[in-house]
Amino acid sequence: MVIEARTIVGAAGALAVAGLALWVLSPPAELPTKHGSVEVVQVQERSWQVEVKDLGAAEQKEPARTAANR
Repeated sequence: MVIEARTIVGAAGALAVAGLALWVLSPPAELPTKHGSVEVVQVQERSWQVEVKDLGAAEQKEPARTAANR
């Protein structure tokens, strides 16, 4: 059985039209009558600051160990 491209495109188009019809005809969702509230308060927190300095390349005394040279 051979399925042609126009058959697939037609089926996808029909599905899209059916989905659009369901979306248009569906009743809108009801909005809740109660409204919540959010309170935002800034608090003092202790924090640390780290400064990283590049000291340059270190000389390697031994070759780097990898899984290949174990």
